[in-house]
Amino acid sequence: MVSSLADIRANRRIMAYTAAAIFGIAGFDGVIEGFLPGDPPYSLLPVAVVCVMAALMAAVGPRVPRRGMALLGPLGVALIAYSLATTPGPGDAAILYALPAFWTTFFFGRRGAAAIVTCTAIGQAVALLLMPAADSYPGRWLDVMVSVCGVVLVVLVLERRNEMLLARLASEARTDPLTGLLNRRGFDELAARELAHLGRDGSRIALATLDIDHFKQVNDEWGHIVGDRVLANLARMLAGEARVIDVAARLGGEEFVVLMPGNDAAGAESFIERVRAGLEASAGDDMPLVRISAGVVATSEPLDPQLMLECVDRALYAAKRGGRDRTVVLGGRDFELAA
Repeated sequence: MVSSLADIRANRRIMAYTAAAIFGIAGFDGVIEGFLPGDPPYSLLPVAVVCVMAALMAAVGPRVPRRGMALLGPLGVALIAYSLATTPGPGDAAILYALPAFWTTFFFGRRGAAAIVTCTAIGQAVALLLMPAADSYPGRWLDVMVSVCGVVLVVLVLERRNEMLLARLASEARTDPLTGLLNRRGFDELAARELAHLGRDGSRIALATLDIDHFKQVNDEWGHIVGDRVLANLARMLAGEARVIDVAARLGGEEFVVLMPGNDAAGAESFIERVRAGLEASAGDDMPLVRISAGVVATSEPLDPQLMLECVDRALYAAKRGGRDRTVVLGGRDFELAA
């Protein structure tokens, strides 16, 4: 199952361990610089703090509330600003502002991005004011802000693209590519939701399943391309006659199903007759006239979607055994026994 970006953002374990990694990277950088020849002396306090934070996040971070996690970005900015202010010479520690900017933007979105950019602007300004005049000039503040804003913008754009891709993949996983209707997976999910509502408010719901009669003959005589057009045409009829609240799907092959909340058996039969009339009207030189068999069940009792499909399949098979091109309603005692 593909996790959404919201799921990842809400996962405190991921938040904590990535924060631990970032603090650890900053601490490692500080320790290594202490042994490099020619580097200016610097305060060990920020290095010690980030090392402690890395250990804490790795150990107990997943138990820290999300609001507490939100303080990690500003803390990182404050430590970087302190390091800059206490290190003689121009220094290059400002590049580390990218780390809290990236982390905060990813896990807290636009609000987090606005907050971390503001914190960085203030932190860098304070650091520059505490530096000697020779090392403090507006260009250093501008360089930091351009870089941090660039990081934040890239993260936001990539997150948006990721959300769009995940939404597209989720939609494609639930949609039949030929007809544009829901597939079996999409239907099962929406049907379960509608039947759950039924159990709460006691309203009626109807389910109709339709199957094209002798569809193999259509493919044999007209070809599979025309057969695909027949399926797509029936799907258009179903979508056109369905209400906004109805759930239409292609279960597979030439079998379709429509769930009609708030409808009864008579309403479902009327729906199928309108579809039949539409199929007759659309027949022509490039579209063969096809007939459909249909089964209908209606209930006000909460049922499992699979059980309801089994019931309506009984009605569909009865329609086929009865000569096809007809609708059979399963109700009364038959429906009670099936349920």
